[in-house]
Amino acid sequence: MRKIVIGLVALLTATGLLVGFQAALGLPGGLIRALSLLHIWGGVFFMVMFPLYAWDHIGHNRRWLRVAGGVTGSGVSQTVAAVLLIGSGALLLLYGVEAWPTARRLHHWLTYPLVAALLLHFLSPKRLRP
Repeated sequence: MRKIVIGLVALLTATGLLVGFQAALGLPGGLIRALSLLHIWGGVFFMVMFPLYAWDHIGHNRRWLRVAGGVTGSGVSQTVAAVLLIGSGALLLLYGVEAWPTARRLHHWLTYPLVAALLLHFLSPKRLRP
């Protein structure tokens, strides 16, 4: 399930940034519509997969929550960023990107801490200190 969640983060990051910077990139309208649709469906799938994976992963690695370090900090950071991305994405899906400009900006800027925390979490040493 971890590979699915990481794949979804990569897909959502790529499609979201391409759609977000469409004017600067000069992408055709048909491609933008396809990328938007892919981003929406990937986001809906992420809304289901991430909480399931996070619940299982946190339960399995509960001992890390008692140890202050890179693994715990990056895990908490990515969980908070993902929850806020899911919430802002749901708002944007329900009401449209023009209705909630603050949610749109929040949704865009939370992409970067999520990806950074995911990389830090993956690269952090996974050994408990005695």
